[in-house]
Amino acid sequence: MKPSDESAPPRLSDEGRWYTEHTALVVTTLKWALLGAVAGACVGWGTWAFLWSLDASARLVGNSFPGWFRPSFLLPIALVLCVWLIRTFAPTAKGHGTEAVIAAIHTRSGKVDWLVAPIKLLATVLTLAFGGSVGKEGPCAQIGAAITSLFADVLRLDDKDRRRLVICGVGAGFAAVFGTPVSGALFGIEVLYLGRIEYGVLFPCLVAGIVAHLVCGTNAPVPVLHEDMALLGHRTIVPLAILFGAAFGLIALVLIEAMRGLERLLRRFERHPYLIAGGGGVALALFYFAVGEQYAGLGIPTIEASLAGTASVVALAFLFKIVATALTLETGGSGGIVTPLFFIGATSGTALAHATGLAPGVVAAFGFVSVLAAAANTPIAAAVMGMELLPHDLGVYAALCAGTAFLLVGHRSVYASQKLGLSKSGGLEVPFDVPIGEVDPGELRVRKGSLTESVLDELQRGVRRGRRKSR
Repeated sequence: MKPSDESAPPRLSDEGRWYTEHTALVVTTLKWALLGAVAGACVGWGTWAFLWSLDASARLVGNSFPGWFRPSFLLPIALVLCVWLIRTFAPTAKGHGTEAVIAAIHTRSGKVDWLVAPIKLLATVLTLAFGGSVGKEGPCAQIGAAITSLFADVLRLDDKDRRRLVICGVGAGFAAVFGTPVSGALFGIEVLYLGRIEYGVLFPCLVAGIVAHLVCGTNAPVPVLHEDMALLGHRTIVPLAILFGAAFGLIALVLIEAMRGLERLLRRFERHPYLIAGGGGVALALFYFAVGEQYAGLGIPTIEASLAGTASVVALAFLFKIVATALTLETGGSGGIVTPLFFIGATSGTALAHATGLAPGVVAAFGFVSVLAAAANTPIAAAVMGMELLPHDLGVYAALCAGTAFLLVGHRSVYASQKLGLSKSGGLEVPFDVPIGEVDPGELRVRKGSLTESVLDELQRGVRRGRRKSR
C-alpha cells in the first residue's frame, strides 16, 4: 500500500533553491576563516610576548640575588603588589583567568576590558617569578579574550559574533601556550559547559588554534618514554585504565574542595585583601621552606621528568602541589590552573605506578590528561591532548582513563562559572544552565525509579538490619 502524501518522507528533489543555502554557508565559512585566522595570529603574538616575559623575569630574578636567597621569600610583597595591580586597573583579571572569561562569555557576550591583557600578563609574571604555584593557560586565555574582544569592538561586531570570537581567543590561547592546536580549540568550546559543546564555534576555533600555534611556535611537551611499554599489550590494561581514572578523579576532587574550603575560610577577611595576600605569601614561603622549592612556580621540570618515567618525587608530591596552588590562587596570586593540574596528574601517576609496580611514565601520562579532564570537565579536549602528546596506543588508553576521571569527580569544577548542561549519572537529577559554583549539593536528587534509588534503598535496609542485630 502506497503511503499518503502526508506520511511520505521529504524528497531532496523537492528542496528548492539549494544554492541559497550553500551561498550562505560559503559566505559564513569565509567570514569565520578570516576572523579566526586574524584572531589566532593576534593571540599567538600575545602568547609569545607573555612567554618571553616569563622567561626574562625568571632570568632577572635568578641573577639579582645571591645563591642562598630564595625568591619565594619575597612572595608576600609580590602577592600584595599583584592584588594592588588587579584591584586598581582590571578587577576581572583576578584569579586563574579562564574563570573570568567563562563568566564574561555567559553574562556579557564575551565583553572583556582590553586592560585585562597587560595587567594579567604583569600580575602573572610577578606571581610566577617569585614562586607562586600557578599556570600559563589562564593568562593566555584571558589575554586572548581581551585581544579578541577589542578586535570585535574595532569591527563593530554584534554580541553573538563577539561571543564566538572571544571563545576563539580562549581556544587560541590554550593552543598556543601548550603547542596543542586541536585540543586547545576543543578546550575553548568545551570548558563553557559541563556536558555541552558549542559546535557552531568549532570551525573558527580550529582555525584560530592552529594559526596561534604556528605564530607562537611553542612545541608540545612530548615525553620521551624510556621504559618498557609492554603494559600496553597486557590484557588488564582496560580495567587498569578505569581504576586509575577513578583515582585521578578523586584526586581532582581533593583539589577542587581544597580551593573551595580555603575560599570559604578566607571570606571573613575579604575586606582586607592586602592582609590576605601578605599572609598567603608568608604561608607559601614557609611551606616551600618545609617541603622544597620544586612545588613553586610552573614545575615544568618535574612534569617532564614524570612523563619520561625518570622523576624522583615523594609519594605526596601531588598533595603538596594542591596546597601550594590553592594558597597561591585564593590569597591573591594571578595565573592559570591547568599547568598545576598537569603537575598534580603526572606526580600522582608516578606515585600510583610506584605503589603498583607499573611503568611510571605510562601511569604519569594517564594522570597528566585525566586530572585535567576531571577538574575542568573537559574530557574530549583532554582525550585529544593525550593523543596529540603521546604515542597512539598510549593515547587511546589515556583517553579511557580521562573519561573515567571525568565521571568520578562529580558535578564540580575548578571553574565555578562553568554551567551545568549534563547529569553525569542517569540516577541523578541536576539543575541545568546553572553555574556550578551556585549549585547546592542538596539540589542533586536521586531520580525516582532509577537503579541508584534501588541500591540506596537496599543499603539503608541493610544498615537497619545491622542495627537491629547489634541490639
